[in-house]
Amino acid sequence: MTLCLAMLCVATAFGAEDGDQETRISLWSTIAAGGIIGYIILLTSLVVLALVVEGFINIRHEKLIPTGLADDVRENLRMGEYQRAKEMCTEDDSFLGRVIAAGLNEVNSMFGFFDMQNAMQEVSERNISKLYRRLDYLSFIAAVAPMMGLLGTVTGMIRSFNQIALTEGAARPSELAGGISEALVTTCLGLVVAIPAMFFATFFRNRIDNFVAEAEIEVERLMGRFRKGKTENTGAGSA
Repeated sequence: MTLCLAMLCVATAFGAEDGDQETRISLWSTIAAGGIIGYIILLTSLVVLALVVEGFINIRHEKLIPTGLADDVRENLRMGEYQRAKEMCTEDDSFLGRVIAAGLNEVNSMFGFFDMQNAMQEVSERNISKLYRRLDYLSFIAAVAPMMGLLGTVTGMIRSFNQIALTEGAARPSELAGGISEALVTTCLGLVVAIPAMFFATFFRNRIDNFVAEAEIEVERLMGRFRKGKTENTGAGSA
């Protein structure tokens, strides 16, 4: 929203002439020229802002891979305290914690590490899908906002041509300005909303990929001991 208004303000400043202050076109007048479609696009910019703030809150290292969790789990696994390690991961409720807890929940299963690996993979894919699903809204707005701007362009040009038809080709420039302004303003608004939405959708997707890759490495380091069948202390740790 702020970026949208800033860019429109710059466009308005360049568009205004160096005449009297009364002849200048205000920012609000420029936005209002976009009509109903322009207001709808502005509302989507608020949604983009909310999604970006939510992304910075939830898609961060401390939220997905808390500092110190891996070391605490590693120490408990070294001591054979598997139940304690699982409880610690469950209470943490982070991406890394949920994946490790799913694996430790299958530590006494029939097929051992194979079941643990399947459980961890299932939980990992489910949580990654949930993270990506939030980005789908940003990607959707990035795709729809220019289309809404194009719709405003079409409706604005229709207004201008209708005015020409009503005046039998004798329309004054001032009578055509309204439709042309709607066409240009809605196009501008659509692009101004879509570009940041596309940028942040890609930005957060890359962050997720990096954090997931880091978490997978950490899980392999922690749970690799079970691949070799080193579960002789399972009974003691689960008691």
